[in-house]
Amino acid sequence: MKRNTGCGCGSKSHSHKECPPMQACDTAKTHDHFCTAAVTTTAGGTTEVIQIIGDVTVNTNVEADICLPSSAHDIKNIRKNLYLTQCKAIPVPPATGSGEVTSANLYIEGYVHKNIQYSEGCDGHVRDYSVNVPFKCYQLVTGLRPIFFRGFSQKSSQVQEIREIAEDGMGSDRCSFGSRHFEFFNEPVECRLLNHTINEFEFPHSFDRWGNFEKLTEKLTINFTVRLTQLQRT
Repeated sequence: MKRNTGCGCGSKSHSHKECPPMQACDTAKTHDHFCTAAVTTTAGGTTEVIQIIGDVTVNTNVEADICLPSSAHDIKNIRKNLYLTQCKAIPVPPATGSGEVTSANLYIEGYVHKNIQYSEGCDGHVRDYSVNVPFKCYQLVTGLRPIFFRGFSQKSSQVQEIREIAEDGMGSDRCSFGSRHFEFFNEPVECRLLNHTINEFEFPHSFDRWGNFEKLTEKLTINFTVRLTQLQRT
């Protein structure tokens, strides 16, 4: 088996932000080309529009320890901004395998970017320090507007093989075989951040003999709303 010498786990120098195209492979020689085409009329409307599946409000609590680059006498100001690095909604399909679904597993990751301004003493300079506080939230969301799900695909073609009997009638013909494979392409559920509210408490510690501190333990309550949408036929 050929060893995988591609992108390794945790390798920043070879990581891809977007899904890269598949590696080019050999091309088989084909003999004849023939096809037919027909228009299929399906139930539903005649246009595709982006439908709002739901506005989901998420609440998460985070505790973090922050080490300041120098001793602080007093915190002057803390500015906070929320950024999402992942927001993926995976529909939970019905038992029948196709149709409309109203629930999805929501996977959210992000961070709170904090800009801390503090003084180093009664007559000291005001310093500026920035730090990211990461968080994760994985939750099942129910009660959404209908999400259209076309169906499952079949990853392995060996599950549904087509075999012919051998000439002696005693088994399968090893020189003649086929298979059935299919894929359904579902429209993804998109995610967009609408608003956020961050409440926090700061607890300084690691004081020196002058009453200055170098560390903060903070407790954050993060509330934000994401909008889930899907391209649907109407």
